[in-house]
Amino acid sequence: MPSTMLTAMLTLFAASSLSLASASISARAMQSSSVADLELISALEPSDPSRFDPANGPLLAPFMIPRVSGTANNTIIQNFILDYFSKLNQTSLAGDSHKAPIPEKHDKPISAKLNRKRAAIKAHHDRYEKRAPEMPGTGWHVELDTFEDQTPFGPKTFTNIIMTKNPNAENRLVFAAHFDSKYFPPTDKPKAQWNGGLDTLPFIAATDSAVPCAILLDLASSLDTLLDGPHRTDQDTTLQLVFFDGEEAFLDWTDKDSTYGSRHLAQKWQQRQVHRTRTATGRNGGSTANYLEGIELFVLLDLLGAEKPQVPSYFSATQWAHRHTVSIEQRLWEAGLHGVQALAKTRQGEDKAHDDDADDMDALEGENHVVEGFMTGNHPWGGVEDDHIPFLNRGVPIFHVIPVPFPHVWHTLKDDATAISKEVVTGWANIFRTFTVEYLSLLQPRQHKRDEL
Repeated sequence: MPSTMLTAMLTLFAASSLSLASASISARAMQSSSVADLELISALEPSDPSRFDPANGPLLAPFMIPRVSGTANNTIIQNFILDYFSKLNQTSLAGDSHKAPIPEKHDKPISAKLNRKRAAIKAHHDRYEKRAPEMPGTGWHVELDTFEDQTPFGPKTFTNIIMTKNPNAENRLVFAAHFDSKYFPPTDKPKAQWNGGLDTLPFIAATDSAVPCAILLDLASSLDTLLDGPHRTDQDTTLQLVFFDGEEAFLDWTDKDSTYGSRHLAQKWQQRQVHRTRTATGRNGGSTANYLEGIELFVLLDLLGAEKPQVPSYFSATQWAHRHTVSIEQRLWEAGLHGVQALAKTRQGEDKAHDDDADDMDALEGENHVVEGFMTGNHPWGGVEDDHIPFLNRGVPIFHVIPVPFPHVWHTLKDDATAISKEVVTGWANIFRTFTVEYLSLLQPRQHKRDEL
């Protein structure tokens, strides 16, 4: 994130870039999941709040250390990500078709209607969570983009981590986040003695961007089996997850001191020669040797995890993706799977004596309640400088998921892990799971997957 001012907006840049992106992609036709589908998606690998606990959650807690690029801690995080996918591949490549548990509710009498509902969810599990007969999963293809670049503190080594479910697929839906944390120079040493790494003050960077990375891990594990479904082929758009290194500036945010990893990877992919028989949905032109041309949509996550985020649509070319995410939030709310609902229930359990809390819950449980969700229709203040810029400059369609205003703990040395709401992160995880399932038609394969609006 830019370090010079809170929002560091690029209004003119964003406006000039819209025409480039608008010429590159059209709105994608996406089906809406039923309530049964939503319950299945949330239960594929249960993303209960404990998984996203900053203190001991298996997806988030390992990131809770300073991880400045080029330091030993940064390498520890790299190894954690690689180990996570290695373990996932051991299951995937073995053809394991374990079933996630069907959520049980014992607070109401079991009615015939509820039994039918559970049977429908179980049918979904039986149909979609098994891999193809006698066929193991494909695993995740690992690409390490390691390079050296000049920084205000001399040359440093950076490593981007790219995980692709099916590297043979020509087109990709990309989710990305950065895993490095910002360098805070020591206050007890003169500037001449700063080293840009191990001497950093303890900035944990929970929202910036440990939580988005944990969400990417959840996407990989929860959708792994669906992505290996027997109906999917090399012609289907695949899921690709990118963990950027070096997003943060070491001193002051500039074109040279920031986005080290994304600048390098965008240039590398632009130069990569690939054989193509078709273009990404809505993209101009015919066959191309540019690997970037296979990106149908680039979803960048940043500054997530705190309560009451407000995420506007930054680019008119991908406003359809923002609108569809609003639709997902509304449907999750109606199904009782939205993070705000879970947070409210948690707080009610902590203090049942407050009548106001009970009143809030009555409002939350209303079937016709319109969710005040994470995605907002508020007009954005332009575009935020982030890892998407090198890709946007090369015509890649961008869906930037970053709240404005930024969380109050942004780039502060206070323990920003305390700002994380496990329930809100769970809500985000369910949102992006659902978006991916509906974008890739994982539950309801269409005859014409590549239709456009």
